[in-house]
Amino acid sequence: MRKHRLLRKLLGPDLMRADNRKLIVRFFYVCLFILLLLLLSSWLVWLFETDAKSPSIRSFWDGLWWAVVTIATVGYGDVVPGTSAGRVVGYILIVMGFVLLSVFTGLIASLFVEDKLKGAKGLKQIRTHNHIIICGWNKTASSILTALQEKSPDNLEICLVMNQSAEFFESLESQYAALQLKFIRGEPSQEEVLKRASVSTASQVIVLADENLDRLVADDRSIIIANTLQYMIAKDKITVQLLNPDNVSLLSRSGINDIVVFDDIGGYLLADNILDNSSLCIYSELLRAKDKHLHTIPIPAEFVGKSYGSFFDHTYAQNQKLLLGLINKEPVLELDSIFSDDTSAIDQFIKTTLAKSRKLRPEERANIRWNPSRESLIQDNDHAIVM
Repeated sequence: MRKHRLLRKLLGPDLMRADNRKLIVRFFYVCLFILLLLLLSSWLVWLFETDAKSPSIRSFWDGLWWAVVTIATVGYGDVVPGTSAGRVVGYILIVMGFVLLSVFTGLIASLFVEDKLKGAKGLKQIRTHNHIIICGWNKTASSILTALQEKSPDNLEICLVMNQSAEFFESLESQYAALQLKFIRGEPSQEEVLKRASVSTASQVIVLADENLDRLVADDRSIIIANTLQYMIAKDKITVQLLNPDNVSLLSRSGINDIVVFDDIGGYLLADNILDNSSLCIYSELLRAKDKHLHTIPIPAEFVGKSYGSFFDHTYAQNQKLLLGLINKEPVLELDSIFSDDTSAIDQFIKTTLAKSRKLRPEERANIRWNPSRESLIQDNDHAIVM
């Protein structure tokens, strides 16, 4: 146990998983045996060569140099044993060294092959940051990857967390060759699986409904995944797809506001198209356009407190971007940042009460003002909606 704890400290918990532990322990045993063999051979050949008439091995370090050259099958010939006993040590070192180096090389190759196989099977720990994580798979995921391949920069990393085969992922890699796809195999509702995807360092996590489940069961699964994620990453980085609009309130109470219900959105799109039969074409073109899309940008501090019209003119003149409105992004104040883990009973009671009240009455954190008047003042935490 002490040996495993030492290896865990040296290599980290990921390399010391059960499936790697035996291989790594064997690797260290072989390295230790090679080291002992070198030291013992160096000492013996130095001991035996002291009786030679004109020894070329005059010190322990000469013997160590000879042992390393011999076991590596280099054979410079500058230092050689002259006695019979020294040559016997050389015979043993050559045979045992050849066997040990073969085992050593095989173990290194096994580590690389094992690492590659784990990556292909989606069992490898991903170490990256600012990546996109997509939990689950359905037709929406395919549309997301297609759109990102058309619009996104080349350095965008996307991690897919799903229970699919390695062959399925290989087909996705060939289909979306322009994207940097990574694969984690497992159930996204499990915390260990999400940790392998480096959720804590991701820029955004998208939870998709499982198309193989019933609508109610699929939403329950998505809510469970979202509740697991909210303890691992900021809530404003989580986007959840639901099938039933009645389940939106279940997530809103926990502070997750980025919720997509396609039936609901589709109804509004069709309603707008009834009022103006060109609206659907406009929406579709805007979504598919590679060089035009809606996004938010931070407002420079010098414009806070100034008029919307002045920033409108500045944005168009300087960046050729059309300012469409403002969105107020209030910073989310988490209870854990106020109360430490080691708090009094009163603090724990206040923390629990605040958590319950926040669940019962969720607050709208993003206030959008479309095309406000030019005289409207820009407020703190306002971001610009531009195209």
